[in-house]
Amino acid sequence: MERTVWADAERIDRQAVRYLDGGHAEPLRRLVCSVPLADGVRLAKRLPAPPPDGAPSLLAAADERAVRDAVDAAALAVRTDHGGLPGATRSLSFGVGDPVLTVTVCEEPGVTRVLMLDGGTWRDVYRGERKHHAVGCVDAENVVAVRDDPAEGLALVHYAAGAEKTVMTGRVLLGTRPAGTAAGFVAGSGLSPAVVVAGPDRQPDIMDLAPFGLETAARLAVDPAGRAVAFGGSSAVVVTDARMEHLVARNVVPPPYAPVRDLVFTGPDTLVAGGAAGGLSRWRISPHEALALEAIAETPALGGLFAVPAWGVVGGRAGGEHRYFAPDTLVPVAAPRPLLDAGWNPRLVHTVAGSADGRFAVVDGFLDPGPDGVPARTTALYDFHPRWPVCCAPWDRSTSPT
Repeated sequence: MERTVWADAERIDRQAVRYLDGGHAEPLRRLVCSVPLADGVRLAKRLPAPPPDGAPSLLAAADERAVRDAVDAAALAVRTDHGGLPGATRSLSFGVGDPVLTVTVCEEPGVTRVLMLDGGTWRDVYRGERKHHAVGCVDAENVVAVRDDPAEGLALVHYAAGAEKTVMTGRVLLGTRPAGTAAGFVAGSGLSPAVVVAGPDRQPDIMDLAPFGLETAARLAVDPAGRAVAFGGSSAVVVTDARMEHLVARNVVPPPYAPVRDLVFTGPDTLVAGGAAGGLSRWRISPHEALALEAIAETPALGGLFAVPAWGVVGGRAGGEHRYFAPDTLVPVAAPRPLLDAGWNPRLVHTVAGSADGRFAVVDGFLDPGPDGVPARTTALYDFHPRWPVCCAPWDRSTSPT
């Protein structure tokens, strides 16, 4: 199917006409159920004979003006701008299960600050002189980070409810990437296939992923539920459960899409991997530990892969700008409509990121003019709260929201 999600209404209508003229009923139904809600209602009302039940009939029965008003209101309601964050943003991380995120900034020379956004309010997780190289937000009470250590060079530190605990120290932590999971946290090594695994009911333990064909473990992504972790290596993608107790799936990445530079889940059972030399590959977790290759695409080498289901895109940064792709086919697409409507200079957008569960998206950079007309640093947070799923997300509307 041609990529039409978040396209303009005229393009969506042209695609619908092509399906109607060709008698392609099933692609037309999928189109109606994949575009934003207001466009879906408009298309459903044009169907010559919608099925007596299912999503198209529900859309055809809706009041088009009321839906458009609700969509416009929702678009305004979900975005909040946070200006005045100190210093330059180094990284951000989303919580697992809790609607929180952390931002790591260099407040001034020699001072690092890790802030958590919780319920619309910022609070300090850490503020001091120790540089933080990587931070993983677990939930509202737990954050794990790799930071400088005066004695040992580096330390893996667990911040919990205002206290901090050193998990391990040493130069062996160089390049380690921590991440929160539903079972606690993992921290994949950048030097070896070792992963630190810990949780409320589990003391920190080190697991070896070498038997699965990995040389390092820092290129990782957590699935939307926080129950599985994917790792990318020089020639393979490996998925395990969050506790590292069993293999979920694995497969060899074909050249030239390997070695893997970054990964991101685009759904409960799908993920996209970016190659170090460029290219994207889409994978689906299948029964019997299989990982099926579903799509490949030639792209520049992309850093900071992200997925925002509500905008219908997966993307990354290359050449000083963000590139966007359809998560199913990996074909290039335009920037999401909310970003285009905001009128931001693409080269001044430094970060685009999405939470694994699809609830949040963050756009960070010099987005809006300051009082002197010079672009000011702003962090825009989009909250696609469950109460707005039909307004914000390209989902199959035959499934009722919970």
